[in-house]
Amino acid sequence: MTIQQFRYLVEIAKHGSISKAASALYVTQPSISKAMHDLEAEFEIKILDRTNKGVVFTKAGTELLFYAKTLLEQMDSVVYHFKREKATDVTKLSISSQHYGFAIEAVANFMSYFAERKYELTIREGKTTDVIDDVYASRSILGILSLTDLNKNFFKRYFISKSLNFTPLVSLKQHVFLRKEHPLAHLECINLEQLTDYPYLTYQQDDVLLHFAEEAINVDTIRNLVYLKDRGAMNNLLSHTDGYNLGTGCIVDNYMNPNIISIPLEGSNLIQVGLVRRTDVFLSKELLVYINFLKTALEKSAPKD
Repeated sequence: MTIQQFRYLVEIAKHGSISKAASALYVTQPSISKAMHDLEAEFEIKILDRTNKGVVFTKAGTELLFYAKTLLEQMDSVVYHFKREKATDVTKLSISSQHYGFAIEAVANFMSYFAERKYELTIREGKTTDVIDDVYASRSILGILSLTDLNKNFFKRYFISKSLNFTPLVSLKQHVFLRKEHPLAHLECINLEQLTDYPYLTYQQDDVLLHFAEEAINVDTIRNLVYLKDRGAMNNLLSHTDGYNLGTGCIVDNYMNPNIISIPLEGSNLIQVGLVRRTDVFLSKELLVYINFLKTALEKSAPKD
């Protein structure tokens, strides 16, 4: 027995239909059907009778519905008492992303768009594994990450095993991020051998599996490594040292230090930037607004070479 199952139960009673309840809650119909079957098995009762016109609650189902409504009302009262506002008055959105400036620019545009509305946004930045774990555990409803030619087949299988769906947005050549005064900044294209004498700045310290590496480079061959977890620190070091970073090549105005440029990496693999979400979750209208802002920011910042 879970609170989520009781929410499903009340929503079914409200709409008289499992499919309409699923649509209202932005989940799939099979998810609600399974939740009802699990409740029936747990209490050893029949909750719903299915008809051509929808569903009808049995006597036992009606009794359970009463307790479900009572429990949810008590929970809402607790929330109202301590938060002094009803949760339904607030647009809530939780997003996880790799360290991408275009994802943050989209958040800023989202905030302006809904300036007259109450909202509660949670933005998490992290490694590939962090993003996937957040979405899988429902800490975030949407994840933003990139795959490469080297790991995309692995991830496709991994997503299936986790009941996650990946939607590509754009494919980009891998680029080198560095400052305008860098000794290699005058080149039109850079190869890995030319980068040998310069410090490599990366977010990838904690990922154990090579499959999860965000950058197609063997760190064992790098002489000087700097591991970072903060995008601000990355921007500061890139703009003030001869260190470099590999990535999408996207330069996001006003969200990156203007002294940072990107140059194509010779012989590099393609990077596929996209969205990851649970297969049993639908996208709300508010989330679709964010995704549109994200696409615009991504298109505007993508390298033109």
